[in-house]
Amino acid sequence: MADFQKLFAVRKPIIGMIHLPALPGTAAGRQARFRDLVDYACSELDALQRGGVDGVIVENFWDLPYFPAETPAVTIASLAAVAGAVIQRASIPVGVNILYNDFRGELAVARAVGAAFIRSEVFVDPSISETGLIPASAPYLVRERAALAAEEVAILSDVQGKNTTPRWQRPIIESAVDAEKRGLADAVVVTGAGTGKSASLEDLVQVKAAITVPLIVGSGVTPATLADILPVCDGAIVGSYFKQGGKIQAPTDVERVKELMAAAKRAR
Repeated sequence: MADFQKLFAVRKPIIGMIHLPALPGTAAGRQARFRDLVDYACSELDALQRGGVDGVIVENFWDLPYFPAETPAVTIASLAAVAGAVIQRASIPVGVNILYNDFRGELAVARAVGAAFIRSEVFVDPSISETGLIPASAPYLVRERAALAAEEVAILSDVQGKNTTPRWQRPIIESAVDAEKRGLADAVVVTGAGTGKSASLEDLVQVKAAITVPLIVGSGVTPATLADILPVCDGAIVGSYFKQGGKIQAPTDVERVKELMAAAKRAR
């Protein structure tokens, strides 16, 4: 297992999102050019770093509609090329995520370009999304990480994550404990129901008490909520709040990043 907490220079890191424009292979990305994608990603990285975040995730957020599991080779190649450029420029840890849950693609990219971590939206509990069944990745992902000699790549495991519904009903605590004890995740991520929606503070408290690996809150974080959330959690992933006007389609706003990071410093 990788040590997630050792990846970052601070306790309770705040991880920003680089939401890539539609990549080649998608309807919206038919005219996508590598240089434009890299320029955009590096511009977002620069804004997030100037604002003071502790890490970033490069994600194919605008590749709608998402495949429920494996994505085409062009997606993996595109993300690897752009993430590699981001990593060369970054002074903070960089992770990768391929929506919905192409864990093989994520791991391949991370191993190839030296990303520090990946995020698996469905690690335990097979789930349903609007585009189909998403298999649980844990047994395959952990073995493939070992086979690729990529044990230093940390696995962030969502449990009962946003925009998906588990195929069975059970308490989120059980999912979190299974992600750690049986799935061997390096950190557990708890989200709200959808992008930008807050996680339940009650869920966070209960999950934190039940696991020993780091707990990351994965959605709906704002400066106003950090005072309550961060004392319970070991870090946060922030996307929507960092955008201009809080609009997910907009570029990152450095001043909003600085505002939230100041709140994080007070809450740590």
